[in-house]
Amino acid sequence: MPQRIVAIINQKGGVGKTTTSINLGHGLAMLGKKVLLIDLDPQAHSTIVLAPNLSQLTLTIQDVLIDRRDIRHAVVRTSIDNLDLVPSNILLDRAEHLLIPEMFRETRLSQALRGMDYDFILIDCRPTLGILSINALYASRIILIPCETARFSLEGFADLLNTIKVLKKGKDESEQLLLRILLCKFDSRKAISNDWVLKQLDTHITLLFKTRVRQCEALNQAHMAKESIFIFKPNSHGAEDYMNLGKEFLELCFPSEEN
Repeated sequence: MPQRIVAIINQKGGVGKTTTSINLGHGLAMLGKKVLLIDLDPQAHSTIVLAPNLSQLTLTIQDVLIDRRDIRHAVVRTSIDNLDLVPSNILLDRAEHLLIPEMFRETRLSQALRGMDYDFILIDCRPTLGILSINALYASRIILIPCETARFSLEGFADLLNTIKVLKKGKDESEQLLLRILLCKFDSRKAISNDWVLKQLDTHITLLFKTRVRQCEALNQAHMAKESIFIFKPNSHGAEDYMNLGKEFLELCFPSEEN
């Protein structure tokens, strides 16, 4: 696939997964990349922020996965240039059960995305390793794990890495997997907590983004306002950090190109 498909995932909720999906997507769009964000979480927080007119949505990602509807017909144009959305809603929760008896159920999303004309496809995953997240991991060549600098944000981390290894086993070796960990809600004053988390991640230290998303109340307020941080408060630390993340992300994806 010419586009980069990115699963944004952590089995622990509340670590900045949806915040990262929305603001990395907007940041990449501002940097001139054509981005599609797929909301693969039944809580539909990305949809609520980027497509507030929920009553007007005709198709969602559930229709694509269960009824095999053309994903192009589910794409919603957001108010942000270069950023489109495939929305979700609470009915997506049923997809986990409906897909269980299906053959090759883990490939549904990958098949649906073939031929999509985007530079990046970001997938906002739900905080579990069920069939929906397995679909996202199977389809992706880039996996971004937001991680809060707190004890329980690392719960299930080893299980996630093992699942990724199993899913990618036997696949084309030319399809190099890029996995990175993003520290979110980072507060430099919490030295003991920070040191503990970094020690747990010591064997994966090369996977850490240099960018750290600092604790920023404007990011919480942006969610309440149903806006990205670049719209809500473009001069905030949150906007600065996510723009830096976007630039670092592009350097990783295109190391020999100028962005």
